[in-house]
Amino acid sequence: MKETMSLPKEEKSTYGCLSFRPSSLQFLNTVKWYVFWQCMFGFFDGFVVNGGINIIIVALEKRYQLSSQKSGLIASANDFGSVVIYILVGFLGTHANKPRVIGIGLAIMSLGCFVFVMPHFVGDLYQYTLSSTTANSTENLCAASNSSTDRCLADTSTGSGTELYYALLVAGNTLIGLGAVPAFVLGLTYIEENCRTRDSPFYFGCGFACSAVGVAVGFVAGAQTLSIFVDVDKVDASRISLDPSHPQWVGAWWICILVALGGCLLISLPVAGYPKRLPEYDEIQSTKVSEVQTNAAEIYQKQENFGKSIKHLPLSLWLLVKNPAYIFVVLGGTVEVLIFGGLATFGAKIITEFFNTDISEAGYLMGLTTVIGSGGGMLFGGYVVKRFNLRFRGIIRFCCACQLLCMCLGPAFLASCPSQPYAGLTSPYPSNSDSSLISTCNSECGCTTAGFEPVCDHNRLVYFSPCHAGCNGVSEANGTKIYQQCTCVNKTLESVVLTDGRCSDRCFWYYIVVTMLLLMNFLTFSTMSPVLAAMYRCIPHQQRAVGTGIQFTLGRLLGTTPGPVLLGAILDSTCLVWQDKCGERGNCWIYDKWPLGIRLMLWWICTKLVGVFFLCIAHQSYKSEVTSQELKVESKLDNGHGEETKKAEDNMAFTTSPDEIYSTRL
Repeated sequence: MKETMSLPKEEKSTYGCLSFRPSSLQFLNTVKWYVFWQCMFGFFDGFVVNGGINIIIVALEKRYQLSSQKSGLIASANDFGSVVIYILVGFLGTHANKPRVIGIGLAIMSLGCFVFVMPHFVGDLYQYTLSSTTANSTENLCAASNSSTDRCLADTSTGSGTELYYALLVAGNTLIGLGAVPAFVLGLTYIEENCRTRDSPFYFGCGFACSAVGVAVGFVAGAQTLSIFVDVDKVDASRISLDPSHPQWVGAWWICILVALGGCLLISLPVAGYPKRLPEYDEIQSTKVSEVQTNAAEIYQKQENFGKSIKHLPLSLWLLVKNPAYIFVVLGGTVEVLIFGGLATFGAKIITEFFNTDISEAGYLMGLTTVIGSGGGMLFGGYVVKRFNLRFRGIIRFCCACQLLCMCLGPAFLASCPSQPYAGLTSPYPSNSDSSLISTCNSECGCTTAGFEPVCDHNRLVYFSPCHAGCNGVSEANGTKIYQQCTCVNKTLESVVLTDGRCSDRCFWYYIVVTMLLLMNFLTFSTMSPVLAAMYRCIPHQQRAVGTGIQFTLGRLLGTTPGPVLLGAILDSTCLVWQDKCGERGNCWIYDKWPLGIRLMLWWICTKLVGVFFLCIAHQSYKSEVTSQELKVESKLDNGHGEETKKAEDNMAFTTSPDEIYSTRL
């Protein structure tokens, strides 16, 4: 009878699903293997959310005529549904089989990827505007017919479809965010429960580093697919007269999303096979030392069933709210998330505007800085905490130092490569002194800003399009376009040769800012795993799942949700020329670099200062109940043979006055 009763208990700690628990798979039943699968989740989540979707934002703006604020909402949609269920999943998931819930979430992520790519497969072909009529294009030359009512009616007839596609993009990313919630909230808690205290920051760092690698691969893969025409599966790409350097080019944004769909499905099954607790759980829990600040742990000990019912959620939340150290650590981390959310979404676009590169090259650059800077920073932060055995106060000081150093790099946003003057915007037309895109030389042409086709003359003066240059015809000889009767360029010449593009080159600032951007990423992400470790140090283990849920809820609600929208609003506020299709505003074609750089610098410095302020409050309000004797016990247990290990108080950079009790130390 005892043997039959012990069998279910043994099964609960073995790897597999239902009755399928082969001995050949039990080597996976360790925390290190689970960390591997958590890293794989981090890779694909970073690949699709912070890499793939962010690099294709510019393509989506052009394809569906979206402003930066609207496209920012697509990126923020990842958090719309998740902010509602983070706390609920964290609370109820405390007593559930966490890996199984995570597996279901991964399947939901795959569904979200499917919904996200639907606009491409059910939508019409991409229409663009050029000076030569080819497949999918309309004319962009001086002609009275450009302003005809029939053309506007034809353009606006697809408006409802565009709104539907925008809704599908938002809904798809919302599902992706919902599916990722269990892995973020329960996955990190599962690792913390099944490993030694000093190992968890390093494991978190590994997971975050893999996420950073996923972001980098997403940027690079997205940049590569954006060099393929968006409708490559529907039309003959050889008949398309655009190339990736053209402002109206839209790449195959949907390919990397399909890759993420397959990846999430592949890792959902092995993750779902893990037990509720790993075999070493009881032994590990017996060696841990509490650094909890409040009396929350006593409530869990006195009330055996506390936390197992939804009715206990309000009190559980109240216990966390009464913990000021926890609240301000979470707020400090949230500020960093706000910065990352905005910069990850529009970083490639900012590089494109400031340094005269195409979006593919900007994607490669973002991938490079993410791998070296973000990935290295996450590993570095986790290593520092483990190497010096830092506790709460030491972790906070380390994070503040990183943020202050990073803040000093804010003036990097003032650097940019000069652009050639735009006729009618930053320089008058040669034929007159008008300072408007619509001048006396092209007022009868019916020019619009529906399509951006920049051309420049021999003086490197850039015109918004051949239509704005007053050209009423175009021919091609030996690969060179010859425009006829360009009244805004020279009224006396019958034909002129204009160069396609903005005629702007890269400058030495490009390489300097790339280096500074790498350092900014490194210092910013060096605080990620330490902040998470600090949060876990000041709350009891019974509250870590719901505490993680609150952290991610605030991170989404106050960080990644407003981050892209805020930075998108900053970009939109410096727009010089908007796309205008029959009175409807679309994406921005040209930005004013200098005001944009100033606003980005102020945004960067102010957010960093707010983050440091929150962490300083957490540092001052923290009072641990851990004793020096408990530290000696933990030191021996971590060493394994009772040998003396290097403690944080041995590091003078993080040591406080010996007259203070331990609560004022690390």
